[in-house]
Amino acid sequence: MREITLTKNDRKVLHFLLDNARISDSAIAKKLKISSQAVGKIRKKLEHSVITSYTANLNYAKLGIQIFAIALAKLTPEGLDKGELEIERKLLDDPNIIHIYRLPNQNTTHIIMYGFRDMNDLDSYFHSPKKKLELHNFIENKEIFTFSHNSLIKSSPSQLFKKIISRFDDEETHPIEAFENFKRRLER
Repeated sequence: MREITLTKNDRKVLHFLLDNARISDSAIAKKLKISSQAVGKIRKKLEHSVITSYTANLNYAKLGIQIFAIALAKLTPEGLDKGELEIERKLLDDPNIIHIYRLPNQNTTHIIMYGFRDMNDLDSYFHSPKKKLELHNFIENKEIFTFSHNSLIKSSPSQLFKKIISRFDDEETHPIEAFENFKRRLER
C-alpha cells in the first residue's frame, strides 16, 4: 500500500480531528484561517484516504467490562483444515474479542484480546462446551494473560498518528536533512 501525500493543511486538519473527531469544519477553519468549504474538501479527501471511521471511545469499566485477557493462540490441525480465513471470520464475529492480530509464526499464529464482565464470564467463555464446538476446536490458546480494567493504561494510537503526521512536516521542510538521517540509519 502506497503512503498518501498530505499537504500542510491536511496534516493540521488531521491533528484537530485526532484531538476531537466531532470538531466542526467552521471551528477548524477559524483556527487555520481558511474557509470552512476548504476544510470540508480536506475532510472529504481525508475520509477517502486515511480516515476509515469516526468512533466513540467508551469507558470499559462503566459498561461493566472489568476483565481482559490476551491470548497467544495457534490454529489447531482442525483449524488449519477448515482454513485460516474461515477461522478468522469466526473470531471477527465473536463479541468478546476486541483485537486480533495475525502473526507469521509457527508456534503462535494469533494474538487475541478479549473483554469480559468478570472472572466468571471469562471462565464460562473458555470452558463452555458450546464455545469449544464453535471455536476452541479450531484455535488453541497457548498462553493467556488476564488483567483487570484498572491495568489498561493506554488504548489509543492517536499519539503515534500525530508523531507520523509531524514527521511529514519535518521531511517537507528539510528534505535534505531527512535524507541524511535516513542514510545514517541505514549505515548503523
